[in-house]
Amino acid sequence: MIELEHRLQGDSPATSRILRGYGFGQGVARPKVYLQAGLHADEMPGVLVLHHLLGLLERAEAAGQLTGQVMVVPAANPIGLAQWAFQRPLGRQEAESLHNFNRGYPDLAKIVADDLTESLGESAAGNLLLIRAALRQATARLRNNARNDMLEMQAALLHWSCDADHVLDLHCDHVAVMHLYASTARPEETALLARSVGAKLALIQDVSGGNAFDEANSTPWAALRERFGEAIPRGCFSTTLEYRGQFDVDDATALQDARNLMTYMAGIGVISGWVDTPAYPVPPMLPLGGAAEIFAPQGGVVTWDRAVGDMVLAGEVLGHVTNPATRLRLPITAPCPGMMFRRELWPSCLRGQGLAHVAGEIVLRDGDLLSD
Repeated sequence: MIELEHRLQGDSPATSRILRGYGFGQGVARPKVYLQAGLHADEMPGVLVLHHLLGLLERAEAAGQLTGQVMVVPAANPIGLAQWAFQRPLGRQEAESLHNFNRGYPDLAKIVADDLTESLGESAAGNLLLIRAALRQATARLRNNARNDMLEMQAALLHWSCDADHVLDLHCDHVAVMHLYASTARPEETALLARSVGAKLALIQDVSGGNAFDEANSTPWAALRERFGEAIPRGCFSTTLEYRGQFDVDDATALQDARNLMTYMAGIGVISGWVDTPAYPVPPMLPLGGAAEIFAPQGGVVTWDRAVGDMVLAGEVLGHVTNPATRLRLPITAPCPGMMFRRELWPSCLRGQGLAHVAGEIVLRDGDLLSD
């Protein structure tokens, strides 16, 4: 194992923050897997999963079982980790700008495309190497010339991940089943990942909007392929894994989740000699545009009659919002048939606030599909 770090330059005097990653395997070995957690710095399930994964990888490396390379960044957001108010972590948005830490990553295809025009050829293998080198150079420039810590952190994370074959960004929701987000490009790998980690749902979309970290790694390959043709390989599979809810944090679950990630990495040829095989069924793979949000009909106290993971019908009553001042009790109803896969954590709400999502088969919306 090697330890890597990048020290952010610091936005204010006498302060500094450090990004730390851990590398396993030979630096030139393929495939390369990049895993990070805590980009939304108030989401701890994935952070604990990667803590346990580090121990498993250390033992696998010592036993000579690593055939590829793995990079792990267990706490990908030192800026957000330091943001607390009223004894609560505020790790989703940067406090000064309110910018979501997982939105607005640079469009790497736009940055590197013109410089690659003269060098790309008919060899997919050769183009793969050229593009990865260009991405590394571009992200290094972005990192070194960033105007603030948040942009520097984004570029530094991309610099570590942009040449990976597989990128896994670990998050969690408020209250949710295990689910994941992926593109349509490599459905067989999405299925392998879901069967390995036990996802109950896969939400599929080529471009979700907002240029989140996972898509910032994979969409450049699609964009370059569209511009330069089929000699451009699909060089990166990326996904966001949602490790259930905010309070689903315990060592036994996290260790099993880490073992499941080892099973996935064995399935893609990064690890040899791992005896576990994917043990879960292929979940529903539904369009992200079919995930409909449910909004509060009034402010008040939220109670639920149905649980996350339940299959529901359009119009079905899922819970209620009670106004304690007027005693008015209004139903929360499903906007479409499908799985209620997530809901908000807090038992109080404001009128018009998002409360939950139901994922169905029919596309109901397009454009920017991710909540901020």
